[in-house]
Amino acid sequence: MTQPHTHEHHSHHGRPGHGPAPEHDTGLAEILDLDAVLGAPVLDAALDAASGALDAEPTTIVDLGSGTGTGTLALARRFDRARVHSLDASPAMIERLRASAAEAGLGDRVQPQLVDLDGDWPNAVTAPIDLAWAALSLHHVTDPAVVLGQAFDALRPGGVLVVIEMTAATSYRPTDLGTGIAGLGDRVVSALAERGYPVTAEWTQALQQAGFVDVERREAAFAASTDTSEGTRYLALHLTRNRDVIGDDLSADELAGLDSAVAALEHGTAGLAFESTRFIWTATRPAEAQR
Repeated sequence: MTQPHTHEHHSHHGRPGHGPAPEHDTGLAEILDLDAVLGAPVLDAALDAASGALDAEPTTIVDLGSGTGTGTLALARRFDRARVHSLDASPAMIERLRASAAEAGLGDRVQPQLVDLDGDWPNAVTAPIDLAWAALSLHHVTDPAVVLGQAFDALRPGGVLVVIEMTAATSYRPTDLGTGIAGLGDRVVSALAERGYPVTAEWTQALQQAGFVDVERREAAFAASTDTSEGTRYLALHLTRNRDVIGDDLSADELAGLDSAVAALEHGTAGLAFESTRFIWTATRPAEAQR
């Protein structure tokens, strides 16, 4: 297994974006919600992959690191006979999800639970599980092999695990971020990479070592642009958070350019796009397996 970058994170499991999420980060939930809107194609692809891998309609699902609950609600809508256990270590995220589920009329099938994935999370879920879902969360745990083993044991034979992860393929158009500073976008990407962001991991071998079979990896595109209000807001928040991470690594001119790009986004005068990819794994617990 290629080990993910290791950094200390104080946020809930399942945080998107390049940079770290400071404790009590009030902007995190908004970014998660915007990520959900813009990442709908990724979510749809992952749900389709889950449907294709399952041998029967799921009735018990666990969302490992549910965040604001985008995945949870999508799972509840797609699999309308299922009860979804939504696990997250952030009380604020759990309460937000509880409210969202009630508003969506899904409160009777969604069970938000304050649970740390580094603990005995299977004890909080009624086993056996038909489908386990880990979207941008697995690389945050202390020992991913332990969590994968727990997921394997909690799944019924024939049950499926879906893992979604970021990749290192990110780019901005135009590459100067609309500032006239040639290659500023590439400079932002490289400075973040030097600090280990985005946090990525390759899980194929780890899933196989945990005992899973039929491990498949797909690729889906994630994009944000100023063509939409959601994309504009996402880019403004995204670059602002990145500035907090790499501000000390940029020259004065680069920093000023980044600030001007954020200002243009906030004033609605920017023409900017961000593109990246995400990997989606499906893995099945075999009918008869020994790890």
